[in-house]
Amino acid sequence: MRSVSLAPGLELIDLALFLPERRALALADVHLGIEDALKDEGILVPRQHLAQVQERLERIFKELAITPAEPLEKIIVNGDLRHQFGPLSRIEHKESKEFLRWLAPWTEQIVLIEGNHDGSLQHFANERITVTKSHSEGYCWFVHGDEALTPSPSPVGQPRERGGRKAGVRAKAWLIIGHEHPAVGLRDPVTGRIEIYKCFLVGTFKGHNLLVLPSFNQLVRGSDLLKEQPLSPFVQQSDLEEFSVYPVSDDGQIYEFGPLRRLLSPSPL
Repeated sequence: MRSVSLAPGLELIDLALFLPERRALALADVHLGIEDALKDEGILVPRQHLAQVQERLERIFKELAITPAEPLEKIIVNGDLRHQFGPLSRIEHKESKEFLRWLAPWTEQIVLIEGNHDGSLQHFANERITVTKSHSEGYCWFVHGDEALTPSPSPVGQPRERGGRKAGVRAKAWLIIGHEHPAVGLRDPVTGRIEIYKCFLVGTFKGHNLLVLPSFNQLVRGSDLLKEQPLSPFVQQSDLEEFSVYPVSDDGQIYEFGPLRRLLSPSPL
């Protein structure tokens, strides 16, 4: 596993984003309790998703030399901690509580950003757990991404004023979203099979840097950008073909593939 430096103070590592200067780690779209939804669709899987999420996070912690003795300052879950819409199910409540308890030794603070699946998270809030719609961390602004908030708040301090109106996100800010579950289908040159890889997307939204996090869901690969339409209005309102693609392998290796348009172009015969 190696991290990829995206910008000063921004590192991609496995399926997460690390802000070394802030000692903060961000991930998105965990979707605890997804096994029940898959069961309702006739897909039977062992109840192992939570354990797989914990195992992958432990791998990241080890790579970053994070320990309970030297924990992170903050872990940010950028939306969709749980899977089902509506009230928390018994399993979702149990697994969410267990997951947050498990995270506690690894970080001083936990920020839960509400996603479109995330009703009923407020009762998890306490002095170490914040539940919010958006979060500013340095020059990064985190929001789940299911809705493009307008005007966008500044990720650093208060929005600047211009002519009595909010001017929106500061010029060099990074908008960090989830929700999209980005993935790309890549053909294996040996077998000819199409394999789906989760990926980061890096582009711009209305002149500001935009980073789309892959889902941390270990059971579902995501939406193949080469075949499916984008979900997030942040991505829908951007030039998706110019977004840089960073696929992530199952062992956490990150690859730089350049603009998505290169993958959309037909291969020469």
